[in-house]
Amino acid sequence: MKQTLLLISFTLITTLTQAQIVEPVKWTFDTEKVDANTVAVTFTANVDEGWYVYAQDIGDGGPIPTEFTFETLKGCKTSGKVQEVGKAIEKYDGMFDMDLKYYKKQVQFKQLITHEGKGGVVAGYFTFMTCNGEKCLPPTDVDFKFEL
Repeated sequence: MKQTLLLISFTLITTLTQAQIVEPVKWTFDTEKVDANTVAVTFTANVDEGWYVYAQDIGDGGPIPTEFTFETLKGCKTSGKVQEVGKAIEKYDGMFDMDLKYYKKQVQFKQLITHEGKGGVVAGYFTFMTCNGEKCLPPTDVDFKFEL
């Protein structure tokens, strides 16, 4: 009897724990040579149906915007701001009681990096938040590192 209860308890806990893991945004990273001294680093968000990722320019009082932090720039420097590439949706959001800009399905964030000489290292992290109209997941930090 004890073994049966223990097995049922373990199975229930395992099932509940797995059911709570929700990752509606999958990220991929890429680099593309623009010219002899410039590389574009690209962060691509593939977003599950019904979910969305917020843009970088969200006003105060709203959700956490997507934000990039470049902590390490060895032999290189950023050139300009991170650009958003995708079909932006701008509309009123009742959860936050304000107009918001966000992306469904897919969005790319691109940063130009100028390197001095051969090679270089770019590292840091970005923070993003995702919602689905009914609930939001806590902001998530994702580390990145590119060796140019």
